[in-house]
Amino acid sequence: MKAQKNLAAILDQALDRKITFQEAQSLLEVEGKNFDKLLEVARIITDREKGRILHVYYPSRLFPSISVTGRNCELRCAHCNRHYLQHMIPASTPDRLYQVCLDLHHEGAAGCLISGGSTIQGYVPLEKYLDAIRRVKENTDLVLNVHTGLLSWDLAVGLAKANIDVASIDVVGDNETITNVYGLNKTVEDYEKALCTHLRAGIKHVVPHVCVGLNFGRIGGEIRALEMIRRVGTELLIFITIIPTRGTLMENVSPPSAETVVKVIAIARLMFRGVSISLGCMRPGGLRRGRLDYLSLYVVDRMAVPTPSTLREAENMGLKIEGYPSCCALPSEFEFKIRNKLSKRCRF
Repeated sequence: MKAQKNLAAILDQALDRKITFQEAQSLLEVEGKNFDKLLEVARIITDREKGRILHVYYPSRLFPSISVTGRNCELRCAHCNRHYLQHMIPASTPDRLYQVCLDLHHEGAAGCLISGGSTIQGYVPLEKYLDAIRRVKENTDLVLNVHTGLLSWDLAVGLAKANIDVASIDVVGDNETITNVYGLNKTVEDYEKALCTHLRAGIKHVVPHVCVGLNFGRIGGEIRALEMIRRVGTELLIFITIIPTRGTLMENVSPPSAETVVKVIAIARLMFRGVSISLGCMRPGGLRRGRLDYLSLYVVDRMAVPTPSTLREAENMGLKIEGYPSCCALPSEFEFKIRNKLSKRCRF
């Protein structure tokens, strides 16, 4: 009882100041009325900083994903095992990447995600694609979001010079998770260093992603990952969660509950100020998704592919809904550009 009273005091103070790392860790224990209070405080802060607007995103053929490694990946991650590469457009040579992007441009697409399988060092091997990416930026108006990873200084500088718009990077705050899930010989310090490398190299927008429950459904280093991101700085933060995927070691894992995921996101809202927070598209479906989407309305200002019932509830809450046929990892400066370009195609 005393512990819950202390947590209530932290929540009272959070309206006027960012919470500390230690306070954030302790808030993982909120339950009952304090959980409700956590959502209430998060919503007040969101309204104050972002207004009563919910930005929703529908990535589609107007913003597809491309894999520069095709179906190949040097890792066999416990949550993916190359499964999600199957849904991307393969572009395994620089010429093919350029042609795919040129075709997208001519078809009126807004942009694309350039991704692929990882090397055993934990990054997408983009070195030979830098000139193709530069040519795409020079000859089209596509917005390029590039999935990077634990890249080197030289590759980060190359991507900055190629003029990419956004670098998306997964951030992990637990060494056990890095080993057990990714199979990488890396540490949390490597992830913080990678964040710094992206920014110091001059990449315009660096957007961290945090997967809640990545360690086989368990909460581990999520708050530490958030603290690392806070030290480096960001304008936009994406939350995703594991999906039990057939053919992977997590096929039969239970994802964290909707309440647990939203608890972590709400804590992030209390840790940061002025940062947009999004619920990303990678999350389970069914009833679990409906519950997660609904609770997330209290803690996010962005959401990818919300359920219809969530949109109705958002309207009931008095939120203004603005939709975009793009990725939720694009900072706000791209939203007007995309809406203006695709206004005749959008139906929201």
